[in-house]
Amino acid sequence: MNIPTESFEAIYTQYSAAIAWMKNIGVKIGPGRTSHYEKIVGYWKDTYKTASAEEGKKIFPDFVSSIYEIYDFVSIYSALKEVPNGQLTSITEKLQKAVNGPINAVEETPDSTTARNFLFEASVAARAYRPDKGVTTILDAKSDTGISIDGKKIWVECKRITTTNKIESNARKASRQLEDILKRQIGSGHRGIVAFDISKILNAGDKIFVSENDTALMSSVDRMMDQFMKEFSHIWQKVYTRRNRKIIGTIVRFAFMSSSEARNILVHTQQWALNPRLGVSVSDDEIQRRLVSSL
Repeated sequence: MNIPTESFEAIYTQYSAAIAWMKNIGVKIGPGRTSHYEKIVGYWKDTYKTASAEEGKKIFPDFVSSIYEIYDFVSIYSALKEVPNGQLTSITEKLQKAVNGPINAVEETPDSTTARNFLFEASVAARAYRPDKGVTTILDAKSDTGISIDGKKIWVECKRITTTNKIESNARKASRQLEDILKRQIGSGHRGIVAFDISKILNAGDKIFVSENDTALMSSVDRMMDQFMKEFSHIWQKVYTRRNRKIIGTIVRFAFMSSSEARNILVHTQQWALNPRLGVSVSDDEIQRRLVSSL
């Protein structure tokens, strides 16, 4: 995990560029949440220096939420901005859905998760786009997204999980979807991976995780991921015992806002990890090692 060091001014500039890029690839940006974030961050990037305590108290929660929400849009733009528009049809469709939905994640209900679900799919696609490392995204994947690595095509089904009691049902659904895709593929070079976002499990609201300094923050985040894997990986591993052997592992991601007190700055914190299926072949284990090094 890297600790971001961009100023609020730089974040605003990057987000404005991401909005312009999305418009260029065909995403229609209305007066919804993406425009709201641009307005809030654009105002606060300078105002926070001279704002009164009362003004800060009023706008700060919305500002924190906006900084958190725009990160995925910026990451997708940064990864895929050089890809020709003609190859981004699927990403455009995902982002068109992603720009809708409740303004703040804390306002999400079971009936309003669609926007952020599609944003997670696009985020996984962008995260896996590392052509300089021999890893690239299958942008027209038959699954939520796909990854090409070492001559293998890895089909990925993405699920955002809001509570721990939903882990098993989501693992079952995602792995069943992968089985349906895998059985239609010809040849031996196809694999499946499930991707979970567990951000809401670790932080269901809009709380800020406070740490003494960057080193302590990184250590805490690593421990959080390790603890989650230790406590819950047996759930999806059990599900996979009844699934196609070509389903080889699970990507897990979480993200939240943090404060590094030593620098007195808000940072967007995220961690990605990969949990291989128990008993995978040496070659499939090596593929996942290559993949996790690029995430």
